[in-house]
Amino acid sequence: MNYKKLDFESNYFDLFEISDGIYAAISKKDSGSSVSSGFFDLGNYIIIFDTHIYPGAARDLINAVKDLYGKDSSFIINSHFHSDHLLGNCLFPESTPIISTPITLNKIKEVCYDHLKHFQETAEEEVKKRNEMLNADNPPFSKQEIYNDLEFYKYVTDPNFKIRLPDFLINNDLIINGTEKTVHLILKSSGHTDSDIIAYFPNEKICFMGDLLFADLDDSWAPSETGRFNAVNPPKLYEILESLIKKDIEIYVPGHGDLSTKNEVQMNMDFIKKYYLKE
Repeated sequence: MNYKKLDFESNYFDLFEISDGIYAAISKKDSGSSVSSGFFDLGNYIIIFDTHIYPGAARDLINAVKDLYGKDSSFIINSHFHSDHLLGNCLFPESTPIISTPITLNKIKEVCYDHLKHFQETAEEEVKKRNEMLNADNPPFSKQEIYNDLEFYKYVTDPNFKIRLPDFLINNDLIINGTEKTVHLILKSSGHTDSDIIAYFPNEKICFMGDLLFADLDDSWAPSETGRFNAVNPPKLYEILESLIKKDIEIYVPGHGDLSTKNEVQMNMDFIKKYYLKE
């Protein structure tokens, strides 16, 4: 893989230019969030792909675009409805529209408000725990993760905080022809969630996968009551990954973890085959 790490200061992610004008924001190991996101410059449009859960990470995405291009992003893509990929939506200007699928919008309404309520109801207790960790000799988290968590709970308990919903809904695949680059927004159903969007650059051989791909997956993710491997339809997800591994793609940006290749796609397929596919 040919890419370069940029000299960009963030407590949340490292910023990589994986092709001219295409950037991946890969969460730092000690940040508390493993979400990977990014943004891309099509020439006349700058698109954000997922907005993280921590407010600081969303602000850093905004600042990265401004540092590189001196302007705000054109619009945002919410790849799917999980809170860790979209609670940063509300940090972006209202003039920056958000794109998702109708299913994702409905799922946000059904699920994310309950998640937010839980965060708010447990905030006082969690803040107390984090403050105690700061004074502990061997805290279970890094200090940076603790600080990020404290910022998060302050964020979601602010009386002015609200979940920002998508503005534009797409029911079918969408090709955006920019003045310099073309991206294919491809809809996948019944894989990780009931509706996921990937961003595929055929010319650059890059694909932003959202949570259809995890960079790190092993037997500790095996099916259990905790359900770490959260896929609504593992056999369907296998089919999706099988179709994408056959494409001429060199860099896959996973929803969680480091920049990936076909090796990580195959690893995910092997995991699904081992635990979910009947011989």
